Amino acid sequence: MAVREAFPVREQNARRFLAIAATLGVLGVLFNLNRDDDTLPKLLALAAVVALVWSLHRYGRLGPDEAIAFEEAEPEPSPKKKKKKKKRAAAETEPTPPDPAG
Repeated sequence: MAVREAFPVREQNARRFLAIAATLGVLGVLFNLNRDDDTLPKLLALAAVVALVWSLHRYGRLGPDEAIAFEEAEPEPSPKKKKKKKKRAAAETEPTPPDPAG
């Protein structure tokens, strides 16, 4: 009974309905192969196709599965802060001497 603990009730019901619809489909095809003009096997096959479409729709509406984590996620490295370069102040630079030719 581990399946009951692993899946939520809505998913269990959708899977069960899908299995029943698939079984009805197989039975409908088998009964149609053995009998020529009976209406019941044709109705059974039709009901199975409708149930199969509906069950696939219900199963698909459950949404995506959670991602499977095979390994523990590594923490992403935090972005390194860029160091601001200090601009040299105009006072620190030496003034250029006047041109003697000029």
